[in-house]
Amino acid sequence: MTDRIKVIIDTDVGDDIDDAFALLLAMRLNFEIIGITTVFQNTVQRARIAKKLLLDYGGYENVPVFAGVKTPIAEEPREYPTLCQYTPEVDGELYTPSSVSEEDAIDFIINSCKKYGKELTVIALGPFTNIAKVIEKDRTALTLVRDVVIMGGAYYKQYADWNVMCDPEAAKITFDTLSGIHALGADVTHRLTLRPEDDGRICEYSGENAAARYVAELYRLWKRGRNKLGVLHDPLVIYYAKNNAVCKTERCPVAVITEGVARGFTLNVTAYTKAYMNSAYRDFDLTHTQILAKEVDRELMLCEFMRCFE
Repeated sequence: MTDRIKVIIDTDVGDDIDDAFALLLAMRLNFEIIGITTVFQNTVQRARIAKKLLLDYGGYENVPVFAGVKTPIAEEPREYPTLCQYTPEVDGELYTPSSVSEEDAIDFIINSCKKYGKELTVIALGPFTNIAKVIEKDRTALTLVRDVVIMGGAYYKQYADWNVMCDPEAAKITFDTLSGIHALGADVTHRLTLRPEDDGRICEYSGENAAARYVAELYRLWKRGRNKLGVLHDPLVIYYAKNNAVCKTERCPVAVITEGVARGFTLNVTAYTKAYMNSAYRDFDLTHTQILAKEVDRELMLCEFMRCFE
């Protein structure tokens, strides 16, 4: 019997629908979820949504959920708006997070890295503020785990992806410190738009799985006012953690740009063929590389994900 995959999932669930999709897929794939941490802006509401998903699915009732760091590194704290997927019932006591202390979320990740080591995969689905704070507090913790797998960046089409742009300083800390990050960029994940028939199936889902029904409700809330189909950005990261073969990858050095008009870009230096003409790259460490997704098996991914709504 195959051992269950131990994961920590760091998520900004509650904005785009793909985080809820990803958490549902992780449970369907029977991952051993050691814990969930939330990141970016209204992290307590995010934690309550995650808690409801865990409770509705069944078998994940004891998974701790921590509300992590709200404010990007270069910003000042402020009040944040209610999430578009937040529903009144998650205000109930049943959905209270394990902790709303940002420090507790960071310590949980660090302690889990040390406890489980190479048995653990850390999956980051949102901005990298929690990950950067872990690195700042304990530079070695994330080097102890099996893999760090992220959704973020764009490496073959150059633009500022959401997860990086929300906190470029955190992304820079993450990429400059860690090697061998499995990075699934938006230029690849954007190929995973749901088919119209998948969209209809999710919207109309009323089956036995309570968590899938809740995700269908969140999908309908997310779609309100949007004339578009969901995209499986974060579910790809979850499935990749189980089956790397869903993507073709290559190792490349990456520079995160934090200043100027290219702020938020994740520059694939290997693909930047004019780098040799740029004096800023003459001393760039080309041996410090990350594992970048270049291609994805679209049909496999869509089929695997839609099994959540059978």
